[in-house]
Amino acid sequence: MKKDDLEYVVEALQKRDEILIKDKPVRRYNKYFDQMCKYARKMINDNRQVELLPFLDSENISYRSDVAGLLFNCYPEKCKQVLKEISEMSVRDGLPKYYSDIRISAKMALEIGIPQNFP
Repeated sequence: MKKDDLEYVVEALQKRDEILIKDKPVRRYNKYFDQMCKYARKMINDNRQVELLPFLDSENISYRSDVAGLLFNCYPEKCKQVLKEISEMSVRDGLPKYYSDIRISAKMALEIGIPQNFP
């Protein structure tokens, strides 16, 4: 049975998180980024982006960050808030060290912005 686009996005989110936690190669992390973007774009084109909204409230920081980027152009205010929260986290306040790059990426996304055609 063929997987649904949402299943592909969730699988990519899980794999990316696992790669961060286990400190695996960036090449693999980027591979799942491409997959995540491809299927999120399909969902947005099919007007199914609302199915990704629950991930913005996930306990998992990696999921929240990735989905905030994916949905930024659909829900800019909500996604800005999520990215702001992540950008203000620190290892001293309990942020796991393997998520430090996510904090920096969130900060950069807020400063530089997200392209209009993303994902």
